[in-house]
Amino acid sequence: MTYQVLFYFILFLQSGAVNATSTSFDEYAWTNRLVIMITNKKNTDLEKQVRQFFESRACDIEDRNLKLLHYHQNELAVIKLQKRMRSQTGLWLLGYDGSIKDFSENEQLLNRLFQTIDGMPIRQHEMVSGPACG
Repeated sequence: MTYQVLFYFILFLQSGAVNATSTSFDEYAWTNRLVIMITNKKNTDLEKQVRQFFESRACDIEDRNLKLLHYHQNELAVIKLQKRMRSQTGLWLLGYDGSIKDFSENEQLLNRLFQTIDGMPIRQHEMVSGPACG
């Protein structure tokens, strides 16, 4: 009998974790694409490159509705991320729907970021009005 209670308690906790994971990015769903940066505390080179990229291309970033979220690998907040993302440092591109569109362990994602996004069907419709950045 106690095993059944323990089983249902664990099941309850796991279902709560799934709900927390699925709702953790609700505020961005269908309004923003996300670049998720996961680094070790020691990896400051990638952080600097990504932040410089976002600062120097602010108009292009805004035009593509991109947001940057940064996590350190051992942070408790990493639990909110998809299981696949939690286990690897690097850069992840998530689409409006929250699905993973691209990944790189280093800054290489930045080299293809706009091309990847501009090839997405929703982005094709967004670009009909013309480029926002000159």
